Amino acid sequence: MSSPIRRIGALALALSLAACSADQVAAPPRMQAAPAAPSASLLGGLLGTVTGLLTTNTAVQRTTPLAAPITVTKQIGYYGGTLSIPEAGITVTVPVGALSRTTTITMTARAGSLLAYDFSPTGTVFNKPLVFKQSLNGTNVTLLQAPLLQLGYYSDPGLLGTLTATVSDLLVGVVNVLDWSFTAPIKHFSGYIVLCGRD
Repeated sequence: MSSPIRRIGALALALSLAACSADQVAAPPRMQAAPAAPSASLLGGLLGTVTGLLTTNTAVQRTTPLAAPITVTKQIGYYGGTLSIPEAGITVTVPVGALSRTTTITMTARAGSLLAYDFSPTGTVFNKPLVFKQSLNGTNVTLLQAPLLQLGYYSDPGLLGTLTATVSDLLVGVVNVLDWSFTAPIKHFSGYIVLCGRD
């Protein structure tokens, strides 16, 4: 009788060892495990990083707010041209070759203290970047803040606050201390605002 019991015990031991070794084959150690497929939320987060994250930034302020919006419209073709609103201190230069055909361009300086501008036709992409030039005279920008200036892109005016703006792209520009101006490139049309660092 002891022989059948020994055989059953040996069989049970062999089965348990086989199960353990099968587990080890099926599940390699954690250090060597293959990476899991990224989740949809992670992919969305990475895509957001590529296309531009929404960030809230401190807006440059006019010392004397614009009482009402000011709009200028001009037909500009292949040979380029300039749009300007002197009361807002803004000039946008369209270089030669930026447009393939004549287009009616509209620029609006928004009322209030923000250096914010709406451009149309919305979504227009240029063959060459336009030159956005903003006079800093009559603004709250100091010499210490000048290196922090950036041009922010907004797709919806609802993202503009009183002192801040939520933007999806930040464009680096250059401050000219001789004429106290800020210049940055524009590659497409929508809304742009002059900013001074993260909120």
